[in-house]
Amino acid sequence: MSEMPEIRWGSGTAAYQIEGAVDEGGRVPSIWDTFADRPGAITRGDTGTVASGMYRDPAPLLDAVEWLGTDSYRLSVAWCRVIGGPDGRPNPEGIAYYRRVLQELHRRGVTPLVTLYHWDLPQWLQDRGGWASLETVSAFVDFVTVAVGELGDLVDEWITVNEPFCAAFHGHLSGEHAPGIRDEATALRAALMQLHAHGEAVRTIRRLAPGARTGLAMNLSDLEPAGDLPADLEATRRADLVENRLFLHTVLRGELPEDTDGYFGTATVAAALEGIDLAGIAEPIDFIGVNYYEHNVVRAAEPGTDPIVRGIDKLPVPQPRSGNGVAVHPAGFVRVLLRVAELAPDLPIRVTENGIGLWDYLDPSGNCNDVERVAFLDRYLAALREARSRGARVEAYYHWSLIDTFEWSYGYQLRYGLFYVDFPTRRLTPKASAARYREIIAGERAAALDREPIAAEA
Repeated sequence: MSEMPEIRWGSGTAAYQIEGAVDEGGRVPSIWDTFADRPGAITRGDTGTVASGMYRDPAPLLDAVEWLGTDSYRLSVAWCRVIGGPDGRPNPEGIAYYRRVLQELHRRGVTPLVTLYHWDLPQWLQDRGGWASLETVSAFVDFVTVAVGELGDLVDEWITVNEPFCAAFHGHLSGEHAPGIRDEATALRAALMQLHAHGEAVRTIRRLAPGARTGLAMNLSDLEPAGDLPADLEATRRADLVENRLFLHTVLRGELPEDTDGYFGTATVAAALEGIDLAGIAEPIDFIGVNYYEHNVVRAAEPGTDPIVRGIDKLPVPQPRSGNGVAVHPAGFVRVLLRVAELAPDLPIRVTENGIGLWDYLDPSGNCNDVERVAFLDRYLAALREARSRGARVEAYYHWSLIDTFEWSYGYQLRYGLFYVDFPTRRLTPKASAARYREIIAGERAAALDREPIAAEA
């Protein structure tokens, strides 16, 4: 095994969450436009129509990236902005927008990491079956071909698919995300179809840009049984199958976990696999992206209250926790990173998302003193160092998110950003956490310089 790499520091956002301008510049509707228009789907009826306003003027966001001093910035390109509709023709206005952003990142010395699918499926594809249809995979390959062809001179690093678990199971089983379907068989089909699309996209990028580095980003949860009862242990294993192993094992091994048929049913699995080459899903990748948010304690329950996994409850977590009740549990972060490292010891790991949602506000002096996020950063970056010291080959950390955004089903109330967004004016204010992250990055960079060997005099 080679020497542990220096950490690359970054932050990230996603197109639908920040751009707005949903009917401008040749963009076509996405499933999130449709879902957000559904009464009751999003908190207080919020939509991404305006979001953080970064399509019309990305300069404040780019200034924030530069102010932080990060090495890299993770962004997504919107499928429905790059491709103008069912005819598959490229949209010149959308492509020109992303080229401007990418060129500006390079001018500021920042390396872009570009996600190709961050949940904004064009609605016209959903009308034809969405992620349950092989046509969507074919259309995704066409989109990837255009994106790499038009932007590849400015992008050396790609993420094919972001969080296929959420898009599949929250979008097609709990119904909490777009397209708002509630059917387990469709959810499994959507999960495997996204992995199939990932494999096809990797091969496409390899063909078009042989020197590019490519991976995918999976949200992986840390799961702990409530006790030693066999029922609780089995419930935790079921949760681990649906939330973790179905994705991690399949991508790294090219085969489904052995208990997949037992949980979903042989006929359901066979139908979900129709037209999919499992071995092709395990196309070699250059890094694996880990999005880490959740630690959960699981117990068996009949019928159970979890909206995704049958027959389980997830127990309330103690403080500290996020605004929406997610555990702040750095030890789980260490366990997840070591688990990935054990499964793929030679594959570099990138923490492509890690952050905390809070009910942030500006105080009367105009400051956002998000002390909880400052503490979160300190604790999780200490956990990151521990995981690296124990052999996890983490080469990058991207804090989620750079700025406050349209936070999916939570609308605008839950904030993850290092920069506070005043949504009516789109004005950005660095939070206390932004200053802390900037300080950490500067300190890590200085320490790395101190570690560099001094060249001997000639």
